[in-house]
Amino acid sequence: MGDGRDVKLCWKRGEPPVSGNVTWEVEKVFPRPIISSDDLFAISPCQRDIDFPGRLICGDNLAAMEMLFQEGYEGKIDLIYIDPPYLSESHYSSRIEIKDKKAGYAFERKVFNDNWENGMSSYLEHMYHRLVPMKRLLGENGSIFIHLDWHICHYIKIILDELFSPDQLINEIVWCYGGGSGAKRHFHRKHDVILWYAKGGDYTFNPQYRPYTPGTRERGLTRVKGDRYKLKDEGAIMQDWWTDINKILSPTAHENLKFPTQKPLALISRILEAASNPGGLAADFYGGSGTLADACEKSGRQWIACDNSPIALHTAAHRLIQQSARPFAIYQPVGERRALLGLKVEASPYRGDLKRYNVSLNDCQVEGLPGVYAFSYWALDLDHEPGSFVSDLQVIREKHNFNGPLTTEIGFTLSGQRGGAIGVKAYDFWGREYYGVFKAQ
Repeated sequence: MGDGRDVKLCWKRGEPPVSGNVTWEVEKVFPRPIISSDDLFAISPCQRDIDFPGRLICGDNLAAMEMLFQEGYEGKIDLIYIDPPYLSESHYSSRIEIKDKKAGYAFERKVFNDNWENGMSSYLEHMYHRLVPMKRLLGENGSIFIHLDWHICHYIKIILDELFSPDQLINEIVWCYGGGSGAKRHFHRKHDVILWYAKGGDYTFNPQYRPYTPGTRERGLTRVKGDRYKLKDEGAIMQDWWTDINKILSPTAHENLKFPTQKPLALISRILEAASNPGGLAADFYGGSGTLADACEKSGRQWIACDNSPIALHTAAHRLIQQSARPFAIYQPVGERRALLGLKVEASPYRGDLKRYNVSLNDCQVEGLPGVYAFSYWALDLDHEPGSFVSDLQVIREKHNFNGPLTTEIGFTLSGQRGGAIGVKAYDFWGREYYGVFKAQ
């Protein structure tokens, strides 16, 4: 008798796509967010050579996984969570609105399309050839969680049965949520499915608990089950249907980062807590707005997040910078950056080995928008060397969710510089990068 791996979902399977030899450039980020220059006295460059607990990768996840194999990550990841496309045949965009006392701008960003040239066949081909290396990356105690909806979950489950075996399906988690719907010819579709498969039998599981209902707390368990049973202090163990975490519905919600398909932090945190341990390594190869990275930062785990959208990359980077996360590295295929036109710098001696700088982006324009509205944030490399960029300081908005104007001029005194140059990078809302460098005289 077979174990289920001899039952396969059939379509015209092609050979695994070749990711090619990708040359990656690395940006090191030391989150030190600022909204003004009031307290920037005697700052110094961050330490360059350290181990980074997190990495953001912008590019095809096949190429990213190939890089991880080359670096010895096979069998090293404790948990993989992915929220891949759903074969929804939809276009996903986000609307950004920036307002201040003087002016306001609003614009739409096309983030990604969930359309496939050959429909389901193309989609299944894409998913199969990515789930195979993901399994290789998992440790023997590791688990993978695949977040799907009604469009495609039953097909992916058959593929996972083939790759892992049906016995390794630990739970089919149903995430229920509220919110409005324009449905008139069917029931409102208000749940997603999260398939949890373990690589081996000795997988990590830390039980999660929910509070007892008031009725249960009032009557206890003894009336039904006898004196041997008592209520646990931590509550009742979670069931496989979750109704206590809602979608991010309000456009003004503090957690809303204006990224379509963004999942709540509480949802990913629960998965992390259940199937991994502090200090472990988790990965998301459809990283989106960086929710898994955020949850790992808050729970003391290492992380890898990959997405092929530059908008996703810079949304996640901004999110981590905003909360003063641990240092992380950004990996991107080598490419050309746009010149940061309009960059102005004034430098003067200050005292001892200190120098005083004023850096301004006031004259920078992006597609007719002033930099104060077009840039999501900008960063300075205080000891810049050619061929690399180390983000020592990041200028962000005072208000969350990208709202309000961005400071485009700062002043600071600098000490401990060696190379004599300062690099500046700015990131616009479309995920594009702008770069400039000047000598620190």
